[in-house]
Amino acid sequence: MRCAVYVRVSTDMDTQKSSIAHQKIFFERYTEQRDWKIHKIYEDIESGKSIKNREGLKNLIEDSKKEEFDVVLTKSISRFARNTLEGLMMIRDLKSRNIRFITIEDGFDSEEYDEFMFTLLLSMAQKESEKIGERIRFGKLCRAKKGYYNGSHPPYGYMKNKDQMTPSEDISTYVVKKIFSMYVEGNGIYKIAKELNDKAYPTPSQVAKKKNSSFLWHQSTIRNILSNPFYVGDLVQNKEKISSIYNQKDIIKIQNTHKGIIDRVTFEEVQKKLKENGKKKGSQGIHLFSNLLVCGECESVMHYKKDKEAYLCGKVNKMGKKYCQGAYINEKELKEIVTKSLKEIISNYIQKQEDIICEIMEEIKKENDNNKIDKIQESIKKLENQKKRLLNLLIDHLVDEYIYKEKIYEIQQQQKLLYENKREIQEELKKDMRGWKDHINDLLQFKNLDRVTLCKFIKKIEVFHDKKIVIEYDCESI
Repeated sequence: MRCAVYVRVSTDMDTQKSSIAHQKIFFERYTEQRDWKIHKIYEDIESGKSIKNREGLKNLIEDSKKEEFDVVLTKSISRFARNTLEGLMMIRDLKSRNIRFITIEDGFDSEEYDEFMFTLLLSMAQKESEKIGERIRFGKLCRAKKGYYNGSHPPYGYMKNKDQMTPSEDISTYVVKKIFSMYVEGNGIYKIAKELNDKAYPTPSQVAKKKNSSFLWHQSTIRNILSNPFYVGDLVQNKEKISSIYNQKDIIKIQNTHKGIIDRVTFEEVQKKLKENGKKKGSQGIHLFSNLLVCGECESVMHYKKDKEAYLCGKVNKMGKKYCQGAYINEKELKEIVTKSLKEIISNYIQKQEDIICEIMEEIKKENDNNKIDKIQESIKKLENQKKRLLNLLIDHLVDEYIYKEKIYEIQQQQKLLYENKREIQEELKKDMRGWKDHINDLLQFKNLDRVTLCKFIKKIEVFHDKKIVIEYDCESI
């Protein structure tokens, strides 16, 4: 009798892979004892709720139409199907071609039992699957509340050590910092993606070693990294509805669960820029004080009137003076007032230019020259040790030459990237040392008032009917 064997596990973890191997060994013995012949073993590493993503099972069904086997063997009904309707339709399909269906653990044989028994077993399997899923979701919810990460793969730039998340020792941590640094410097997401692709930095899917991983950086990937609070040490989970039974719909956010790669000031600045850039894309002709001006009389957002080159209370603009006294101010006049005020604020906060410049340059030198380069040198040394260990394994015939060459090539590529990063950091250090003094002087001189400057230093500007202006500054940015 020609047998088609179907084996399945729900994940690709090593323990699950060994389960597939055990299932195969079992069926080889099972068929030998009955003098049956295995035509083919079909396997899936996928959730069993639906046939949608199970290529092995779909191939089995297709081959059954060619009458390539006489019986289908599987460990249990739950391995084959957990959806009652789908499972019943597949069994009917097999029976229509005179193909027998046998499950070992359930003791079901389509030659001995009718559809009622199979439907009963399928229903039980579906209920058990739902209970297991509910327990898993509840377990994840509890872990999330305790500050443990539930994802199957750590975020790019991190590695998982038991239940702890720590910055990776590979190149990915550097790439995350580079992404944030480039964006703060004014580079767009498209330009950042192009830079990473030109440098051939490994993508998140490559680092996670996913199937069919992409070697290209996409703008959506960059945006996700820039907006992910995980990189400042915060854990945000439960973004989707966990369970109607437990009524847990709120996002769970816990701060400082792990070491951050990006400091909070930089992260918040990036979020402001992302928000601002999003507004620019979603609006036509955004103006200098747009979304910063509020009517002090009614708290409505003020609208720009192009014909008057001024801002007017949004409520008055839409509904008339009946609903508010109305605040009104000319853009040129407001620009002069805000520019003068900002210069005074910055001057008060920065009294000694030279001292601050020296402190900044010392911090740059300390961070870049000592810390980053030392870490890169340490990583290069570790890779050299890996090469030596691989050579010893090759000499002792514990690894074949093909695997040795493949691993050595991977290590050499990593070393190449590390040396390149070391050169870049050294060049950036020289550039920073030259550029920071000009940066501070530009800040003090305050030559131009633009959208970036306004959004960086100012939270809100209130304009009243009597022309009184109240400016709320972002003190953390000054």
